[in-house]
Amino acid sequence: MSLQAWVRRTRAPEPVAVRREVTVVEPADLYDVDTTDDPDASPVLCCTGESVGAAAFAPLWLKRIAASGRHAAAVSVRGQGSTPAAPGGPDARAHDLVQAATGLPRQAVLIGHGRGAAWAALAAARYPAAALVLVSPQGMPKRPRKPVGAPRVLLAVGEAETQSKEAQAVTEAYGVAPLTFPGAAEDVFKGPGAEELLDALLSWLGRKD
Repeated sequence: MSLQAWVRRTRAPEPVAVRREVTVVEPADLYDVDTTDDPDASPVLCCTGESVGAAAFAPLWLKRIAASGRHAAAVSVRGQGSTPAAPGGPDARAHDLVQAATGLPRQAVLIGHGRGAAWAALAAARYPAAALVLVSPQGMPKRPRKPVGAPRVLLAVGEAETQSKEAQAVTEAYGVAPLTFPGAAEDVFKGPGAEELLDALLSWLGRKD
């Protein structure tokens, strides 16, 4: 077999292109909050593994992130929200995430929740994220690929998840201690626990951006 034939046989095909649904909230959009765009702060791009996609972050997360002076965005990858379904597994969804990140004004922070954390980790191996935040990760590869550019990594898990195999594997893979929040993975989008988690994440991002 020739080298060219081997390359054609083994090279992974490019994911099928899809129309992505991206929701963006900028500091200037918040008429009821006294805040301005911080030109030194990285935008934040969020992704969840839940079927609702970007809509999960709209009620609380995007507004609170924008109130900190950052561009806040959330993406619905293929098959989520109103984004049409298309062939492809985790790598294809990571591709969708990378494409959304490249459309933001500056190098972005990637935040992944649930299965979205696994997609964000894959995306960070292709895209030089400003930071990588994994919230209650699910479906993570046993050996995550090394992020491009060695960004800071934060693992956030519910109190009930701290001893899970998933959390321990991520801790070992990235060499980070988990940040714990009250409740479980499904509690990150609403309620006092969600607000506390967001405040902790924004504080962590603000330490060194």
